[in-house]
Amino acid sequence: MPYLPKFSVTLTISSNLMKIQDSATLISQLPLPTHILRDLKHDSMVETVIYSTKIEGNFLNEDRKRAVMFKQSRIRDEQEIYNLCKALEFLDKCETRRLQVTEELIKKLHAIIKVISSGRRPTLSLYRTEQNVVKGSGKIVYLPPEPQDVPMLMEDMVAWLGAPETLIMPAPIKAGIFMYQFVTIHPYMDGNGRTARALATYILRLAGLGLNGLFVLEKFYDRNLRGYYDNLQMGLHHNYYFGRNEADITPWLEFFISGLAEVFQDAATIVRAKSAEFTRVEPELLRTLDIEQRMVFAQMAFRRDHLTPSDLQKLTGYADRTVRDKIRQWIGQGFLVPSDPNAQRVRAVKMAPKFQELAKEVGQDPDAFKYLLS
Repeated sequence: MPYLPKFSVTLTISSNLMKIQDSATLISQLPLPTHILRDLKHDSMVETVIYSTKIEGNFLNEDRKRAVMFKQSRIRDEQEIYNLCKALEFLDKCETRRLQVTEELIKKLHAIIKVISSGRRPTLSLYRTEQNVVKGSGKIVYLPPEPQDVPMLMEDMVAWLGAPETLIMPAPIKAGIFMYQFVTIHPYMDGNGRTARALATYILRLAGLGLNGLFVLEKFYDRNLRGYYDNLQMGLHHNYYFGRNEADITPWLEFFISGLAEVFQDAATIVRAKSAEFTRVEPELLRTLDIEQRMVFAQMAFRRDHLTPSDLQKLTGYADRTVRDKIRQWIGQGFLVPSDPNAQRVRAVKMAPKFQELAKEVGQDPDAFKYLLS
């Protein structure tokens, strides 16, 4: 039977989806130079490793975790930290190549995450061949599917993720369902939580909701650890086959998406503060430009006195029609003017006079404004 998750889009989910999109839009529009974004992304990656391993019971203190992130160790908890760092680097490379989530990618990712005591690390992790049990306080909390059912369940889950009806689903809902089903199947003896959370974030990134790597979903779980486990359990029977395999997962989705909204808003607050701190020393007219306009301004202030629609396509990555819409919008806003005001069709643009004056001002101290080109 194909995997068909049961859920409803509640008012709470809809409200939080809007908060997520609003935060993503804000972050995409606020100007920040590359080196600041790079530092923020590094900080977020470090926090992801710290909190994700803490959730799984790694109680090395934060200072120790930071110290061992980029070096291998024979101590299990330290190696766990290093492995998760390498796994996140692997997903960075996957995102650059726009690789979709497949069983092969999942197995490669888990092979990096898994801590092995000896022998050669495999390229792919095989699904478990034993029955595993999740315990808490000495009692069985969850009894996952039997090992012989795991391959089919994983195949069905990945097929659902790539199905046409799933592709049009809001990415936060898709990521939340995937994460729930992954930890429900529990395809490995160890590392399921770390792998599931990393893949849920990766699904968001593929959909354009990566926020440049600036959000840390694990931070929400750390603040709400009891809620995290309770919402994964949803009061269901501990045995997978006693209703969990066909449960309505709306309560989990409400929790997952509310957490995502919270950390997206946290990220937006940080970026807003950094952007304000950075831009307040800029000339007032420069502060009126959004990120796209800044790219155009930098090109014409430092490199060329005019740009064609083709140049703007290469600069922004937009299609020809979108670029021409942008040109009309920017001309209307007084940012650009046609290079030839008498031409029937705009074949090239230059900056409006007041921005040409701003470019001269910027050009008098190029080192102070070279970040605009980053």
